[in-house]
This record gives sequence, structure tokens and C-alpha cells, in this order.
Amino acid sequence: MALELLIRGYASSIPVLADVCFTKDNLGDGTNTTMSVNTPRGILGGSVASVGGDYVAVPGTRALSPIGLFMNDAAGSAFENSPAIASGKVAVMRGMASVEVNVFETQTAADHAVALVYNAGDKLYCSDNGLLTKEASTDGTVIGIVTKVPTTVSPTLGLDMRI
Repeated sequence: MALELLIRGYASSIPVLADVCFTKDNLGDGTNTTMSVNTPRGILGGSVASVGGDYVAVPGTRALSPIGLFMNDAAGSAFENSPAIASGKVAVMRGMASVEVNVFETQTAADHAVALVYNAGDKLYCSDNGLLTKEASTDGTVIGIVTKVPTTVSPTLGLDMRI
């Protein structure tokens, strides 16, 4: 499970995915305890979707305006969007959904040795790696509000989306 819907929002398929959606590296700059070294390249369900020119979907960054969260593929494989390979499209969840994700930043961008601690009510933004983080983005768009903090028993981050 990379993205689990608790309360459905509005899901739509972006007309075209940029090539980087299939080649994006998901390990980031520092040690990311959420990802394994075996995580394949490409967009992940639960990662942030942004829009490029001519309404082309691209992975999110701190500087791009987010439009939603990429969803899992139809088979529910956690780190795979296989329908996108054939069609060049993938569904994006938006419209005030309530979701849980297990792909999010676990350390600060400035110092990868400092853990991010999430609290209920924290605002969530997009990181440079295209993952949810509580560190404000350059763009400043609030993607959601934390409703469930990750624990060792239940390592997912819950949020009510705001976009």
C-alpha cells in the first residue's frame, strides 16, 4: 500500500505523463528510511503530482504547484503504476480526499541526520523528492493536513487533502 483511500475525493487521469515519470529516482539525496534500495524508478502511488506545460503530469518538487497525489495502479501494487506504461496516463487523487500514505519524507532537507516528527494538524507540502513533508515548499501550496501520525505499529501518514 502506497496510497490508501479512506474518503474518496476526485480522481482524474492526466492526459500525458512526462518521460521523467517513468525514470525518476526515488531514493533522494539522503538516507530515506521509507524507501528501500530495491524501490524501482518512476512515480510512486502516494507521491506528489504536479503539472508541466500543456497539462503534462510531472513528479512534484518544492518549486512546482501540486495538483494531487499519484494513485496506485489498478492491481494495487505499492510501488508500481503499470497501467501508465501502456497508456501514458495514471490517476491523480485530489478534491479533499482523506488518505494514508507510506511514502513521505522522514528527514529534514537541510540535515539528513535530523528526523522529521509529524504531529496531527501539521501542514503538508511537496519536497524536492516529490514526497509529502512538513517543511514548507518554495511554492507554498498546502497539500493536506496531518490526521494520523506514523508509528512503528502503523507506519502510514494520514492526511486530509486540501488540493
